[in-house]
Amino acid sequence: MTRRIGHTLRRAARLGAVGAFLLVAAGSVSAESRPSTPVLRLDGIGPLRLGMGRAEAVATGWLSDPGPGCELAGPALVVYRLKGPKAPAGIVGTVEFDQGTLRVFAFSAGVRTSFGVAIPGGTVADLLKRARAAGLSATSVYDETFAGRFVTVNRGGKQVLGAFAEKSAIATLAVPYVPVCE
Repeated sequence: MTRRIGHTLRRAARLGAVGAFLLVAAGSVSAESRPSTPVLRLDGIGPLRLGMGRAEAVATGWLSDPGPGCELAGPALVVYRLKGPKAPAGIVGTVEFDQGTLRVFAFSAGVRTSFGVAIPGGTVADLLKRARAAGLSATSVYDETFAGRFVTVNRGGKQVLGAFAEKSAIATLAVPYVPVCE
């Protein structure tokens, strides 16, 4: 740490007064005080977890904008956005309730898995490699109907994580599976 401060001060001296101010100001924000990307666990995120009742999940303050789910699933499917007042900034995602129980999380930005795959930025190859390194089984299959690749991650024979990518970059990361309406 001391060497880093000395290096920063030498750089600041070369850049002049304005440069010194900017370097010191930038360095004063420690890594601990920066917001981190929320971790998508295999059972949920933050205070939300699979199997929660709708009222309990709404009470967390993470959910907003309830609406109907896939019309083919019937009226029992309700979808919320993860944009409530207590939800971390940067998350772009939804949760699905089926008959009042939280069944699915789906994200297009702002989360990372416990084994380090983030969205945006994660790739199918990286997800397969990291999931397997974490002791999970993972497969990837191209689906012509959706013109993309679905990734299935299993633990003990049960699907716990899913992803979808039109090319190599992951577009959707979900627990336990990617919701589709066909």
